[in-house]
Amino acid sequence: MGSLRYWAKAALCAFVVAEAQSIPLPYQPVYRKQALEALAAFYGMDFSRAERLLAELDSIYGVYVGTAYLRALGYSWRIEIDPSTTWFDSFWERELRRTDSLLRCCASHPLEKYFIGFGQRALEVRRLYVRGELMASVWKARELLSLLERIRKYVDLYPEMHFELGLYEYYIAYFYRNYPIMRPILRFFPPGDEEKGLARLEQCARDPLNYTQTEAAYFLGYIYLYQARRPHLAEKWFRQLSERFPDNPLFRRMWAESLYELGEYKAARQVIQGWLDKYESSCLRPPCYLIWSRYPTGEAVQAYALVGMTRREEGRYAEAKEAFARMDSLLGTLSRFPPPTWARLMREAALLEKRMGRVGEAERRMEAVRARSDVPAYLKHPLSD
Repeated sequence: MGSLRYWAKAALCAFVVAEAQSIPLPYQPVYRKQALEALAAFYGMDFSRAERLLAELDSIYGVYVGTAYLRALGYSWRIEIDPSTTWFDSFWERELRRTDSLLRCCASHPLEKYFIGFGQRALEVRRLYVRGELMASVWKARELLSLLERIRKYVDLYPEMHFELGLYEYYIAYFYRNYPIMRPILRFFPPGDEEKGLARLEQCARDPLNYTQTEAAYFLGYIYLYQARRPHLAEKWFRQLSERFPDNPLFRRMWAESLYELGEYKAARQVIQGWLDKYESSCLRPPCYLIWSRYPTGEAVQAYALVGMTRREEGRYAEAKEAFARMDSLLGTLSRFPPPTWARLMREAALLEKRMGRVGEAERRMEAVRARSDVPAYLKHPLSD
């Protein structure tokens, strides 16, 4: 009888192990819990803890494509939070190469081959877009096409794939509608659907066990703020992100930008003023970069511009001028800054000068914008009030 119980127990264990092995590693509870904690640490600006958690996953499960991809995603976020430095680029590219190598040799599950493969290439598209290389980002996006049909095939089995497909559906339709110059290229892409893409992103953003929950919430806020022009929805998503990750300056500033678009100028300043106070007390000799400071100068530049914009709209021109002057002084300490963002900030400061009757000063700023070949044409248009 004892022998029978032993064999029954052994068979049950073998069945459990076989079932566990059939579940892709990212969905196994222990891996998922720690991987999600690492992602939360990245978004929460606790980079050392995130890296430690990923190192522990390596020690438990060995070299794995999903863990390598999470590292690449973490570095991409550092680049996005502080695009004024290239310090993280080489580390980010190293992790992309490692992920790519593992995708070629060892990825066997659709979640690895297609979801991570798609995400890997989407990170490169995203960085080009953040740095203002719009046409290059669309050209790079061609590499996503070979994975797209596989994503569609498995999207109902693996919730994370709704994020990738939703981003594709929204942006293909958006670029086709708004950028006629891109249409000859985009005709070779499967068509998109803006509302369907947004619905998929919302599905991911509401799922706490989905690896893409925070990414989806961020992109929803970004799209609603800058592209779909629905600031009340952007405010909702960025407020939720800021409440979950109060130390993330990017989420906080974009929450403030949403409030600015809604005309809630005082509330917008209140959202970012605490961060600016900490920046001024911690960064005594600008520039400060994310490599050694949680308060990078590149982010402070944009926060001061936002303060200037709120004061300008309230008609408090002297205070607005002071905020833009601080923006200018910090910009002068940075050796690089994303050209589209720089041009947008120059336009905001020029609008203040125009309203103050300083037309020559406004034109001086606009001439500087028009003189740069790396600034998109739409940012060179005459000011409109």
